Amino acid sequence: MERLLVKNADLSTKTFALESNVVVIGRQPYCDVVLTNGAVSREHAKLTKTSRGWVIEDLQSRNGVWVNGRRIGDRRLLLSNKDLIQLGEASLIFLSDSESAVRLSGSDVRFPLQEGEFNEKSIVSQVFLNGSGSSLLVGSGKGRFDSPEEYNREIALLEERLRVMFDLARILGKAEDVVDLVPRLLTNLLRLFPKADSACVAAPDSNENSSENASWKLVSFKRRDETNAEPFHASRAIMRYVVSKRSAILSESALNDLRFESSESVVRSHIVSVMASPIFDTVNDKLLGVIQIDSRTASRRFDQNDLKLLVVIANQVAVYWENQNFRDALVEERVATREMQVANRVQRSFLPSEPPKIAGYDFFDFYRPAKYVGGDYFDYISLPDGKLAIVLGDVAGKGISASLLMAKFSSEVRHGFVFEKEGSAAMARLNRIFAENHWGDRFITLLMLILEPQAGIVRILNAGHPYPILSKPDGCVERIAVGFNSFPLGITAKAEYPEFVYRLQEGETISIMSDGISDATNERDEQFSELRICETLRNSSGEDATKLGRRLIAAIRKFAEPQPQTDDQTLVVFKRLEKSECPDGSNNPE
Repeated sequence: MERLLVKNADLSTKTFALESNVVVIGRQPYCDVVLTNGAVSREHAKLTKTSRGWVIEDLQSRNGVWVNGRRIGDRRLLLSNKDLIQLGEASLIFLSDSESAVRLSGSDVRFPLQEGEFNEKSIVSQVFLNGSGSSLLVGSGKGRFDSPEEYNREIALLEERLRVMFDLARILGKAEDVVDLVPRLLTNLLRLFPKADSACVAAPDSNENSSENASWKLVSFKRRDETNAEPFHASRAIMRYVVSKRSAILSESALNDLRFESSESVVRSHIVSVMASPIFDTVNDKLLGVIQIDSRTASRRFDQNDLKLLVVIANQVAVYWENQNFRDALVEERVATREMQVANRVQRSFLPSEPPKIAGYDFFDFYRPAKYVGGDYFDYISLPDGKLAIVLGDVAGKGISASLLMAKFSSEVRHGFVFEKEGSAAMARLNRIFAENHWGDRFITLLMLILEPQAGIVRILNAGHPYPILSKPDGCVERIAVGFNSFPLGITAKAEYPEFVYRLQEGETISIMSDGISDATNERDEQFSELRICETLRNSSGEDATKLGRRLIAAIRKFAEPQPQTDDQTLVVFKRLEKSECPDGSNNPE
């Protein structure tokens, strides 16, 4: 017996025995040899058994049929043992036990007429023309219609199927979801297939990861006899077969079909003839469900045309299903976007609405989360005796969880200065709270600067954060409080935070920021870096904090865009003004 050996992309092989006289190869589930490769056409090639051997022809495929490296075009080519057949990206080898098949020379294979009898039973379908004034009769395998009434019934059936297909298209377009679709689909299936006694749709359990290994459940069913109150039995054996083979099937005698001979469900359901087709999501390479239609009357059996129609319907349902899933995902995305926009507004309410106004000083701040919400935090907290706490923190991580922890942190920072008068004590208190609560093993880096405006004293406490950067009027830029650093908040409850004291001179500027500034990355995967930050913050021209801060943000955007940022970016800049810069000619806060 001749065979086709199919080589798969993963180097596995599968053999198909050529048991019938005509074998169609393609991507459609009803083909005799089904190839799921995307480069294979729906019906790609046909093999026909002749007196000389097996002949292959191209069914007007998109990518053509190639035999031994040559495209056959419109020819019908006689195959020889071990011929290599290429269909798109699929490779097949024709194997024959007989060596008598010999390739004929020339561009075509021609078969001479031979004497003999023609067997009418071999006809699958035919068209009759009964003279110039007669009607056109379309048979379905048995020859002529027995009567004009039978012909009229066939035409009426075709017209009804056309109407139902239009109705089905309308239903698919208006159905809100699968639950809404399936009952209407089943009703129309019984109209399309008058031989059917019942129809059902099954789908894999949504809790299962793989549709092929999933436990399948009945979504809905419909009986033609609505008075039948007996329990409905769908054949799970048939559905399992369709799922495992990924192909549509037609069985004219389910009880005698060897594929389902051991199935109790087939016997219990009293199915005589049955069709089943997978609902296949080609985009995600996933089986979404199975449509099964059965007849339980021996005189009404389905044929190949019925199966092809069912496959067309299943394909339309699959397209709808894919579109519905896309629409659901789009709706969910829009809802999530609206919720995140609200979350963004809520989070920004925890941050200062504007910089503080202190005579003799100029402030600038900037905040941009990597996503809608982030884990960066900054604040200005007024303290007794005219002091001002400037805090900037960075919660490890990004997104929702980091933003929630940031909200908790902002509250604890303000409470810390209620219970503690000194900055070091407030830092230690914050650290204990977060170390003892174990917030998902997260930690927080924090810079706390206590400004005494009148004297220009800045007390700096650092919990694992990048050092402040000082810009002097002579253009010099340097990090300050280097070495005065300790553990990030939440690492160990016993951490201590030493205080560094710096006296800010007139014309000097301090910049503090999160590491999202230095880590901003361009298309070449280069980081903006601390070196570029220092170069940008040179201030020999005496710019105020606002101009200096905006210059840094503009430099980062020019460097990194259009690359999406991967970390939150926060910047606070403040400058002690020179007397000439103050409106009243004095930098005295009082």
